[in-house]
Amino acid sequence: MRQGKVGRDLPRRRVLGLSANALLAMGFGIGLPGARAASGFDQLAERARAAGEHRVTVAGGTGAYGELVKEHFFDPFTKATGIDVVAMGGSYGEKLAKLKAMASIGRVEWDVITLSADMLAPDVTDLLRGLGDCASLPDVGRHGVDGACVGHGVLFDIGGGLLAFDRRSFPDGQRQPSDWADLWDVEAFPGPRALPNIGAPWWPLMAALQADGVSSEELFPLDLDRAFAKLDEIKPHVTVWWRSGDQSQQIFRTGEVVMAMLFSGRAFRLRAEGLPLGSTWRGAVLDAALWALTQGAPHPNAGLALLDFIYTRPKAHAAFAAESFGATAQREALDFLPSEARQASVINPANWSQVVGVDRDWLAVNRETVVQRWNVWLAS
Repeated sequence: MRQGKVGRDLPRRRVLGLSANALLAMGFGIGLPGARAASGFDQLAERARAAGEHRVTVAGGTGAYGELVKEHFFDPFTKATGIDVVAMGGSYGEKLAKLKAMASIGRVEWDVITLSADMLAPDVTDLLRGLGDCASLPDVGRHGVDGACVGHGVLFDIGGGLLAFDRRSFPDGQRQPSDWADLWDVEAFPGPRALPNIGAPWWPLMAALQADGVSSEELFPLDLDRAFAKLDEIKPHVTVWWRSGDQSQQIFRTGEVVMAMLFSGRAFRLRAEGLPLGSTWRGAVLDAALWALTQGAPHPNAGLALLDFIYTRPKAHAAFAAESFGATAQREALDFLPSEARQASVINPANWSQVVGVDRDWLAVNRETVVQRWNVWLAS
């Protein structure tokens, strides 16, 4: 999930309008994470200590997001292993540029880096240690959602670009939007729309193809001519091409649009504010952050131990989800969420099965072409 999705306005201790402490009092099991069960990461931690690795440096998130990760994962990891976690910050682009610079002089200082899953192009994976099927990280397989191992990292923070709509424009008793074809159907569902312009044009292109009848299994390779032709149809009705999560929320608060592609975390925060927002996961585009071990990591065993550790302690993941309006790839966290949050979570099997991932191999080859064509199309 993009780091910006948990912004400076992060509502603390809230999920769907309730505090984590209130949820705990109501019997939902969210609060201070409980003791972890015995786990395969113990051996990884012991290997790190035997190698004299008593710290692990992570280039991750900062601000409110970083505080949540520290509280629920870094501090418990240190308590369980005696290995200190040193957290660095920066945007995805800044971190990647710095890692490339460090690698070029053979002085990599970071052990673990967090990146968007969409960034796994060859020039990036060359900087990361291959994990294969993550057999060396037993807890990923035991406790992760399907697809949690992505070869050069493990998924952590996940969500999606989903279809969101203002229920006041489509009240109960009437048919409500349920897929991307409905966003294009301006006769059945009148009103201004919004789509993202966030440097990832494959998101609206994937939505356009699904709206044109392409199944999620057949999206790639993207038929760009067909996708842009479909976008031509909806372009006159898109009044906002939003560029940030904050902007995407504000246009719903002010009633500028009635329907949009929206980050799932932003949609859930709007709902927590009391806005009657509906949403659907059908055809949503996967938005995921991964944690990866760097090539040349100075503390590789400690890094692997941390990557495995984050898939333990499901209550910690549930608490993190409650506070961040997001989700993680730890599937057992679902058991500790209240009913409404469980229904809405991306890792609910009914939702996870509808989310569409990007073909990263195709994107690695075609990224520049797609971005250039998108910018020309948007400006025309």
